[in-house]
Amino acid sequence: MAAAPRGIFRVDALKHLLTDLFASPVAVDRWEQVEPWAVTRVWLQGTSVLPRSVVVKWIPNGQRDARTAPWRLRTELAALQFLSEDLGIGLAPRVIAADSAARFLVLEDLAPRVALDQLLRRDGAAAHGDRLAAFARARGALSAATAGRAETYCTRRAELGAG
Repeated sequence: MAAAPRGIFRVDALKHLLTDLFASPVAVDRWEQVEPWAVTRVWLQGTSVLPRSVVVKWIPNGQRDARTAPWRLRTELAALQFLSEDLGIGLAPRVIAADSAARFLVLEDLAPRVALDQLLRRDGAAAHGDRLAAFARARGALSAATAGRAETYCTRRAELGAG
C-alpha cells in the first residue's frame, strides 16, 4: 500500500464507518492521494455490495485556513445532500457516508475521468466543444433546479452545526 497521505484521515475510522454502513467487513486495499488536496481515492475489499472504490475528503489535523476549515466539509456535505436528497439531481457525487468527529466525507467515485480544465489546458477549447456544451447544459440544469430553493439548503446546512 502507498505511504499514508499527508494529514491522513483515519483509515480505521473509515473502515469502521463503512463496515457499519454495509453490515459487512470492509478492508482498504490501497489509496491514491489526489494532490494537492486532502482528497484520496480508496479502493475497497469486501462483499459485492461494496463499491470498488470511493473518494474520501478530510480536514487535515492542525489546519484551519479557509480551504481546510472544518466548516467547509459541513458545507460541502449539506450541498451534496441538498442536490441529491432534496432536489433529486444526479449532477454531483453521491454522499456514501460522513463522520463529523473524524472530519471526513466518503463520496461516490466518479472515476475514471479527466477534469475538463485539464483537457482544455492540454488540448485547447476547440478540441472539446462537446464537453464544454455538456458542461454548460449541466450548469444550466443545476441553476434551474436550485433557483428559489435557498431556504431548503440553508435549513439543511444549519442542521449540521455552526461554522
